[in-house]
Amino acid sequence: MKVSGIFISLVLLFSVTEIVCAETGWVNNITVNEYNITWSYTETLTGMDSISYRINLDSKIGNNDSFINAWELLKADKDSRQKFKNSLENEFDIKINNETSGIELIDVDSSLSQAIIGKTHLPDTIENRYYVTYRLKESIYNDSSIWFLGQPKSPVSIILPQGIDIFDISGMDNETRNIDSSISGYFSNLSKNRAEITINISKNASYNLTSPEANITEVVENNENSTKPVSEVSTKIRKWSIIGVGIVFIVLIYVFKVRKN
Repeated sequence: MKVSGIFISLVLLFSVTEIVCAETGWVNNITVNEYNITWSYTETLTGMDSISYRINLDSKIGNNDSFINAWELLKADKDSRQKFKNSLENEFDIKINNETSGIELIDVDSSLSQAIIGKTHLPDTIENRYYVTYRLKESIYNDSSIWFLGQPKSPVSIILPQGIDIFDISGMDNETRNIDSSISGYFSNLSKNRAEITINISKNASYNLTSPEANITEVVENNENSTKPVSEVSTKIRKWSIIGVGIVFIVLIYVFKVRKN
């Protein structure tokens, strides 16, 4: 009896420990283009965080009946999008050359997990996605640094455009530089709720950044070069055609005279 009681206690202890130890995780994927930056966030909640998240939605947005329905999820999605936008407008999570004056927030979108629907007291995994788009007023090739604000210890992947040289990276743990102009690692643990990554960059001197007009001009020049031999052949054919017609004409005159005689 005592053994059974101890066994049950251990099972309950491990179950509670598993739930309590679960926490919110963020995964960051950033793509930097010449004139825009897109940042996608994946938020994963498990265990007690998942339960707290559902209860919070049900009490503040829903009807507090311990159940999240589709209508409440739709309302929560709209609410989270607006709160996320307000948060970014108060403080951008991106800086160019240590300032935000050259950055414009274009769009904030979200996609809350369908797994939220159901009973609130379930420790099931919830995976929410958020998307942010920024517009750059100047070309990234003219800039010297990019700064990102994120959650400490959260994984991050940053893709830079071709032709960008990286001089230094600070605020990133387990840094990995890949050959496809991408960087991966983790936000360093600067403080409890704040982590910063700074990348010092410059345009590669050997990189040829051409405009669309320049590309069109090159195509036209290539077409002219490729048509030149064709025109020469046409000229030769025309000349030989004239000679051939002349020979035929002389032969006909000769035949006509012979028949007349």
